[in-house]
Amino acid sequence: LKELDEALVFFSEQLSNYNPQALADWKKVLWEGTSHWDNLLKERAGITGRLVLSEFTKNAISKFKK
Repeated sequence: LKELDEALVFFSEQLSNYNPQALADWKKVLWEGTSHWDNLLKERAGITGRLVLSEFTKNAISKFKK
């Protein structure tokens, strides 16, 4: 955990030296095309739930319990 904190501080210090407008534009680029994620995440959660409750998955998990 200490290493993670140190890396985060280092990264934050690097970002603080970048051009603020460039960072704002970069953020726009990175988030472009993500407006549908709310629906996508709900759909994917439904798929995950269905799969985890399937007989195949239940059988696979039961093998680990033995």
